[in-house]
Amino acid sequence: MLLTGGTGMVGANLAHRLVRDRYQVFVLTRPESNRFRLRAIQDQIGFLSADMTDMKGVGDAVLQVQPEVIYHLAGTPFNPPSLSAETHFQVNVLGTLHILEGMKELKQTRLVFTSSAAEYGSGEHLSEQGPLRPETVLGASKVAATTLVQTYSRLYGINAVVLRLFTPYGPWDLSRRLIPHTILSALQGQDVPISEGSQERDFIYIDDVVDALMLAATQPVESGSVFNIGSGEGVSVREVVELTLRLMGHPVKALFGALPTRSDEIMRMSADITAARDRLGWKPEVSLEEGLRRTITWFVEHHSLASQLV
Repeated sequence: MLLTGGTGMVGANLAHRLVRDRYQVFVLTRPESNRFRLRAIQDQIGFLSADMTDMKGVGDAVLQVQPEVIYHLAGTPFNPPSLSAETHFQVNVLGTLHILEGMKELKQTRLVFTSSAAEYGSGEHLSEQGPLRPETVLGASKVAATTLVQTYSRLYGINAVVLRLFTPYGPWDLSRRLIPHTILSALQGQDVPISEGSQERDFIYIDDVVDALMLAATQPVESGSVFNIGSGEGVSVREVVELTLRLMGHPVKALFGALPTRSDEIMRMSADITAARDRLGWKPEVSLEEGLRRTITWFVEHHSLASQLV
């Protein structure tokens, strides 16, 4: 197995699962990447170094490992919004192109590419068959990357599956994201400044995401298939913050409206997960409340790592 983006939240959780299940794992990282999420398993995986924008470096890594599966998880985040359009396209589009070019001679390798619900723009119970109307440059870059994956599948017979992730959360998440920020603020006894909180997201616990990634590597589905990975329901930011604080015993207050709503905010976002159920054999197993309980427990137990989760 070869992972890009293995030092991020989703990639690290996947790497831990693969090692636990006794797969041989290689992680392709930028030279400057912080590997602290992989520290506990670093002696059980191999590391290769290349920036996703380096075509030769990425291609050499792919040919060196010649894996059965490539998990291409590397990409730019939605936040901070200060990332340039050029950065989004260099990492997400050129990086994906470089993986695909490296795979052209590896007909037995399957690519599992993680894209984003940002491809759709705003909407409820969004279907893979619906229109793609991204409302951010990140979303536009992910549309381009998915299109490349499907085009290379048709042109060169590359075996590829695309997962459109909605809003993963859980252990190893970035401290600035909504749920970790709420938990860490509460642990520090600080009230939580938040926007008005009416925007909705489809939150999916990381263990369910990893299950989907594992199935996408093995299930006999048509190359180029796209699957939504979410809970199937949109939940408001306000509800998530209130539930998190309730589960923690209401140690602090949520200050709704203390922060402005971002100008590029997507207000409604939830997934239709019928295709993943029917064709991948996947469905979410962890409820939002149970996932929040597990996440709170993890951050309480790993509070000292918070400064590194940036």
